[in-house]
Amino acid sequence: GFAAMAYGTESVPHVDKIYGPGNIFVVLAKQRVYGLVAIDQLPGPTETLLVADDCADAELVAADLIAQAEHDPMATAILLTTSSELAASVLDEIPRQLAELERGEIAGQSLTANGIVAVVPDLATAMDLANAYAPEHLCLLLRDPWAAMPLVRHAGGVFVGEDSPEALGDYVTGPSHVMPTGGTARFFSPIHVGEFTKSISIAAANRRALARLGPSAAALARAEGLSGHARALERRLDRQP
Repeated sequence: GFAAMAYGTESVPHVDKIYGPGNIFVVLAKQRVYGLVAIDQLPGPTETLLVADDCADAELVAADLIAQAEHDPMATAILLTTSSELAASVLDEIPRQLAELERGEIAGQSLTANGIVAVVPDLATAMDLANAYAPEHLCLLLRDPWAAMPLVRHAGGVFVGEDSPEALGDYVTGPSHVMPTGGTARFFSPIHVGEFTKSISIAAANRRALARLGPSAAALARAEGLSGHARALERRLDRQP
């Protein structure tokens, strides 16, 4: 499919952009055709980071961690909480829920290899760690999740409150769920409609603008050793009245 879209066939026209999520084979295919076509990102394994306080429901927190972990043994599910009681309850709850799931073995492998449950001293510390990690999904299971939103600097998507689980975003909430992973939320955004457009720069100077800007441009060109650039400007400046 990727080769057909990137190179074209008798029945499939060549495309300019190939965007969207996929497994490791999709990522490798996108990497192979990058440059021939535009791609969005090279996302790695999926990840979710939950920030929770003492009002969070341990059953739901465990369910959200498992929902992330069941994607793939390489998936990452992290809980940062200010409550040691919640952390202990979540750790007790996870094995019970894993036993009920068809993909419980996969989720268990993921949680064993990559899962983290950590107790932090306060919400500010949790948010600092979350921003440093820059997760694909950031879930705020807090007494007042909106109060924490100004502290968010880096995340692919933020899921605000107990009634906004990441699993809802996987399917129906509306915003794109193709999100940056592996810390790239520090400089990438989720796919949005602007990704399917492109811009063209336009430069149009009149004689007055040329007279003001041309000498500076010519000086910069000569500083770079590009005398042809400088003369293209100076020939025009010489014709100025």
